[in-house]
Amino acid sequence: MKEKDRKRKVILLVCNIFLIVTTIAATWAYSSHMDQVQKEAKTAEFVRTIETMKQVSRNYLDSERGYAKNWASYITEHHMTMEDALDFLREINTNKDRYVHIVDMDTYEAYSAFYPKGEEKIDTYVQYKEKNIEADVPFGEIMESMFNETDEDFTVLGKYRLQETHAMAVGIGARVTLATEAGEKAYLLLRIIPTDNLKKTWVFPTDYASAEVGIITNTGDYVIQSASMKSQNFREYIRGYNFQDDYTKVEELKKKLQTTDNGLLEYKNFRGTDCLWYYSSFGENSALDILGMVSTEQLKTTLDAWYIIGIVCGILIILAVIDGVYLISMNRRLREAAKASEQASKAKTQFLSAMSHDIRTPLNAVLGMMTIAEKKADDPEAVRECMDKGKHAGRQLLTLINDVLDISKIESGMVTLNEEQVSLDEMIHDLTEMILPVMEQKEIRFASDFSRLPDKYIRADKMRLSQIYMNLLTNAVKYTEKGGQIRLQLYEEALPERVGYTRLVFCVEDTGIGMTEEFQTQMYSTFTREVKTQVNTTQGSGLGLSIVKQMVELMNGEITCESAPGKGTTFTVTVDFPVLEGCKKDSEEQIAPEAVENMHLLVAEDNELNWEIACEMLAGQGVTCDRAENGRECIDMLLKAPAGTYQAILMDIQMPVMNGYEAARKIRRLSDEKKRNTIIIAMTADAFAEDVQACTDAGMNGHIAKPIDMKKLIAYLTRIKRGQL
Repeated sequence: MKEKDRKRKVILLVCNIFLIVTTIAATWAYSSHMDQVQKEAKTAEFVRTIETMKQVSRNYLDSERGYAKNWASYITEHHMTMEDALDFLREINTNKDRYVHIVDMDTYEAYSAFYPKGEEKIDTYVQYKEKNIEADVPFGEIMESMFNETDEDFTVLGKYRLQETHAMAVGIGARVTLATEAGEKAYLLLRIIPTDNLKKTWVFPTDYASAEVGIITNTGDYVIQSASMKSQNFREYIRGYNFQDDYTKVEELKKKLQTTDNGLLEYKNFRGTDCLWYYSSFGENSALDILGMVSTEQLKTTLDAWYIIGIVCGILIILAVIDGVYLISMNRRLREAAKASEQASKAKTQFLSAMSHDIRTPLNAVLGMMTIAEKKADDPEAVRECMDKGKHAGRQLLTLINDVLDISKIESGMVTLNEEQVSLDEMIHDLTEMILPVMEQKEIRFASDFSRLPDKYIRADKMRLSQIYMNLLTNAVKYTEKGGQIRLQLYEEALPERVGYTRLVFCVEDTGIGMTEEFQTQMYSTFTREVKTQVNTTQGSGLGLSIVKQMVELMNGEITCESAPGKGTTFTVTVDFPVLEGCKKDSEEQIAPEAVENMHLLVAEDNELNWEIACEMLAGQGVTCDRAENGRECIDMLLKAPAGTYQAILMDIQMPVMNGYEAARKIRRLSDEKKRNTIIIAMTADAFAEDVQACTDAGMNGHIAKPIDMKKLIAYLTRIKRGQL
C-alpha cells in the first residue's frame, strides 16, 4: 500500500511538474511570439512617425523656399539696387526670427537685412570661399546649385553658424538680379532659418522618450545634429562607437545611404546602448535624408507579465487570486482616476464658459459705449457719460485679468510679498472711496467702525493687503441685494507675547444671500461659484475667495467665515504685522503734482497705440516726447542728443531688438555722467512685485504699471522736476 502511495505521489509530482513545465513553455513561446509581433508593430509606428516628421519638415522648408523665390522675383522685376533690396527685405520680413542674406557668388561677400543701413555687410560665406578643405566643398556646391537653379526638388544649405545670433542655421535660396552701376548682376538670395525653429516641428509620441531626429546628406554629413549625435559626421559617429578599425563597414554604410531611399540600421550610440536608426530621403533629386534614432529598449513590449502569469498559474493558484485582487484594485483606482479626470475636464469647461461670459460682458460694454459715443459725438454730456461707463467696464475687465494672473502666480509659487510702510488711515480712506459709490448705486446701507486702531503705521504688502480687503468687500456688495446692509470693522488686538507686533482684525458682515454649508467646504477652491439663480446672474470668475485664502496664508494669517442661506455672511481676517513707530505720512503738499509744462521726455515704446496714448496724455499736461521703438534705439537717441535734452526716459520692458532691462543697464554704464544718470521710469504691463524689483535691479528709478495711472505719472514727473528723484 505504501509502495502504491509512493508511486501515486511520484506520478502526481511528475504530472504536476510536466503541467508546470508545459504551461511555462507554452506561455514563454506565446510571449516570445507576441513580443516579436508587437516589436515589429512599434518599429513600423516609429518609421511612420519619422516619415511624418520628414513631410512636416519638407512642407516647412518648401514654404520658406517659396518666400525666397517670391522676394527674389519681386526684386528682379522692379530692378532694385542692393540698397533698395535690403530696405525691401527689412520691411517684408515680418518674422524676425528668420534672416535674409544676399550673397555675391563671385566673392561670397554677403549682406544681411538684419543689420541697419550701412552695417549690412557680413563675412559668413567668405570663409567657405577662402578655406580649401574637403568639408566645405559640399557647402559651396549647394550654393552654386541654388544660384544656378538646378535643384529640381529642393536643396538645403545646412549646418553653419549665423553671424547675427551665433545660432546654427539652415538656408533656402533663389537667384536674384540686382541693378548696379555697370548694369545688372545676379546674386543668391538666402532665406535663413535657425535650426531650433525647425526642431520645434518635430514632436515624438510619449512612447519614445529617448528618440531623436536630425537631418543628414546622403553621404552622411550632418545638416542638423540631434543632441546625442556626436563626431564630425554620421559615418564617423557610427564607426567610432561600433567598429573603430573596420573602414570597410564605414564604406558599406556610405554606399547604403547613397543607393537607397530609406532603411533601418541597428548600431550602438555613444553610450553603448543598442539603437534603431531609420533614414529616409526627402526626394529623388534631393541629397538630404531625415534620420531618426530610438533605443531598442523603447521598442520592447510589456509582455513580461505573461511569464509571471504562466509561472504563477503553473505553481500556485493562490498567487493568481492575489493578482486578481490586485488587478481589481488597480481597475478601481483607474476608474477613480478617470472619474477625477472627467471632473477636472468638466470644471475646466465650466471655467472657460464662465470666463468667456465674464470677459465678453465688460468688453461688450466697452465697445458698445464707444459705438454710442460715436453716434452722439455732438452731445458732449452724452459722450462723457459713455466714456465713464466704458472706463468702469474696462476696470472690471482689468480686475478679472488680474485675478486670473494672480491665481496663476500663486499656484506656481512665484508670488512674493513686497513689504513697505502702510498708513492704516490712508488704506481705510482708499477702501471706502472705492466701494462707497457702488454701494450707493445699489442703495446698500454702510456702517463702519475704525475706532480701535491705536497704531497708525504697520509694515506690510499694501497692494496684497488691500486686495484681500477689497475682494471681501466687493463680494459683500455683489451678493447683497438692493436695500441691504454691510458692516465693516477694522481693529487691533494687542500681542503682549510679540513685542513690536499688532494683530489686525478685518471683519466684513453683510445681509446678502448667504452660502450653504456644502458650498462653504469648497468656497476657497479655484474657479468655484455656488450654483444659484442670484449667483449665476452676478459677474465674477470664482477666483476672489481663492486669492484671498492663499494671500492670507502667505501672510501667515487666518480667515474664518460664518454664513447661512438668506441670513448673510461674515468674513473675518486676522493677520499679525510689525508696528512702525515715529512714521509720518507725506503731506499732500509734498506729493501733490505741480505744473510740468515744457518737460521733454524720451519714450521707449514699441507698440504704436500705446505710444499714441502716452503722447496724447502727456501733451495735455504740456509735456513733449520723442519716441524710440526699442531699447537699442533709445540708447542711440540719448547718445546723439545734447546733454539735458531729456529730463527722463519712460521705458517699456518687453521690446524687440533690446528689452527695457538691458537698455537701462547699458545706460547706467555710459561714460557721459549726465546721460548715465538720466532718470528712467519703467512704464510696463509687467506689474507684479518681482517685476518692480527687477526694474530696480536694472537701475531704474521708478515703476508705473499699464494701463497708465496718469496721476501717478504726473507725481513722478513733478518729483523729477523738483529734483527729488
